[in-house]
Amino acid sequence: MEVSRILFHTIFIVLFAVANVVFVRAVIYRLNLVFKARPARFNEDARTSLNIGFRLKSFFENVILQRKNFKEPLRGIMHSFIFYGFITYLIHTSSQMVAGIFGWTMDDPYQFTLIGSLISPTLEHIYTNILSVVSLLVLVGLGFFAYRRWIQKAKGLDVHSPASAIVIAMISTLMITTLLGEGAKSVASNYFNAEADFIASGIGSVWSMIGVDFDRADTAFIIMWWGHILTVFAFMLYVPTSKHAHLIFAPVNYFFATDTPKGALSKLNLEDENDVWGSNRVEDFPWPNLLDGLSCIECGRCQVQCPANRTDKVLNPKAIIVELKHALMEKMTEVDKVSAGKTKEEAAEAVAALDTGVINTYEGLSEEAIWGCTTCYACVEACPVGNNQVNAIIEMRRHLVQVESKMSPELQGAFTKMENNSNPWGVGAHTRADWAEGLGVKTMAEDSNVDLLYWVGCAGAFDERNKSITKSFVNILQKAEVNFGILGTEEGCSGDSARRGGNEYLYQTLAQQNVDTMNGYNVKKIVTACPHCYNTIKNEYPQFGGNFEVYHHSEYINMLAKEKKIDVKIADDANSGKFTYHDSCYLGRYNDNYENPRDLVKKVSGGKLVEAVDNKTKGLCCGAGGAQMWMEEQNNNRVNIKRTQQLVDTGATTIATACPFCITMITDGVKAEEKTDMVKVKDIAELVAENLA
Repeated sequence: MEVSRILFHTIFIVLFAVANVVFVRAVIYRLNLVFKARPARFNEDARTSLNIGFRLKSFFENVILQRKNFKEPLRGIMHSFIFYGFITYLIHTSSQMVAGIFGWTMDDPYQFTLIGSLISPTLEHIYTNILSVVSLLVLVGLGFFAYRRWIQKAKGLDVHSPASAIVIAMISTLMITTLLGEGAKSVASNYFNAEADFIASGIGSVWSMIGVDFDRADTAFIIMWWGHILTVFAFMLYVPTSKHAHLIFAPVNYFFATDTPKGALSKLNLEDENDVWGSNRVEDFPWPNLLDGLSCIECGRCQVQCPANRTDKVLNPKAIIVELKHALMEKMTEVDKVSAGKTKEEAAEAVAALDTGVINTYEGLSEEAIWGCTTCYACVEACPVGNNQVNAIIEMRRHLVQVESKMSPELQGAFTKMENNSNPWGVGAHTRADWAEGLGVKTMAEDSNVDLLYWVGCAGAFDERNKSITKSFVNILQKAEVNFGILGTEEGCSGDSARRGGNEYLYQTLAQQNVDTMNGYNVKKIVTACPHCYNTIKNEYPQFGGNFEVYHHSEYINMLAKEKKIDVKIADDANSGKFTYHDSCYLGRYNDNYENPRDLVKKVSGGKLVEAVDNKTKGLCCGAGGAQMWMEEQNNNRVNIKRTQQLVDTGATTIATACPFCITMITDGVKAEEKTDMVKVKDIAELVAENLA
């Protein structure tokens, strides 16, 4: 017996050492590959100098409390069973490890417990009861996810996934061996005495029914103990190299989250010859993009929510991240090999000789996929592990535009018009203030002593449909006696479409000109009806010295109403019709402004606001963001038609919007659906202006 114990103990020690060494080396190797990529662009050393309080909050909310997982409530509950099961099992598995390491010195090694042996048998009894319940809940969670993948075949999941089958089998084995082991222990402890929990007692009775008596129970327990331990070691060997490495890297991802605004893209240093203008080689991506790949669980939530993917475009945001992971392991491994033992200069020369470009090398990273993105942020909002697919796509667009000069002719035309006339419509810049003729609106050049600058935007100044919105908002401001002014011909394009279209050079030129103009007038407060301008000025102009207090017109109008500076009455047609509201991605998901526009629609409709099937954080994009407004859609299954159908299906007779791009796309959708006689599309400023008391 003593020889057997020594043999088993030796085997355990060897396996313990091998599993831990392989596990740690695999994790460190992958993190080293990640951090050999470019620094995070928002900060030269984003790993150490960003707000530690923010990072701890991000970790606590999203890892410990599983906040983003609960955005899908049922899946969130089932995942929480598994996650908190792992947390609960830390003590149990640690106890078994300690028993294995020091087993040769103990009379009863396999029943050693950290709590019972070191703290209190009573606490151990409570813990084992909890452990048994948690084990069953984990099995319920695993069954749910197996059902979704292989029976329901839910969209976004790979039904041919051996990795998922392996991990589900491993975790199930951990739970089952624990339950059976505790049942055997209850038999060995003289048939279900008070030390056994109620579940273990029930399992113990089954053991006894099949002939496992007191003498055999210890053997059964030891078999279950070894089954559990060997599974743990197998798990440690397998997980770091599989998609389930998210167990390790997703917490790291959340801890390294940045405290920069959601709606802000990074600023390239165009004056630095050594800076990379976008990314194609895997080593040129900022390291957070590569950490995203290791964190990805391939759950497909991003794919399910992506408007491009939902309308049969090539783009799959899941593939963007997964392919970057493949590139990391394949191409960064090459980089790592050729750099070994070389000086910095020699290594740079060796790496430069490698063909490590990812665009068009991987199917999911084709140019067509990269240009299909509307930058709506639905994928980022949906991702439970904190990945940012949009940032990776913009990095590749920057490379295509600024390094390879690859873009559609339509987008190239829009860039040229922005460069020549500071607007993507190409209308003469000298006519930017023509809409204001006869309205008594003063320019900053005439009188800069104002409380508020109204940023009109290109759409509000040049697009005929949107000029009506501009005039309606002016009417509201004048009714409220707000002292405001406009820049007139001094206003330029905010540059949103240029930046999201990958033309960082053009964007920075436009942005700096606008910032210099507004700082020259000592502007403090800005309001705009365009969410794209709003997001850019609020979240990105600070990169260029433009620090302003920025309002979207929905926010400002609602504030005026709450302060009783305007009185909004119920519309005459409120009794005979319904109202719905379409969420702008750049107002909602980027800037969390969901309620201000809804408050205004409710005022006008008398509370008769009906929601579309996709709304708020899950609102479906109109299809125009990310410079898509200036490009031909990739197929005939148009995003704006799909969204319009959702809005029309509410039975609403009025569709309210709060974005010039959205009103254009939804109006076109209503026309395509031949509903113009039954459904009106209006901006919230128009609805309010028409119903001022």
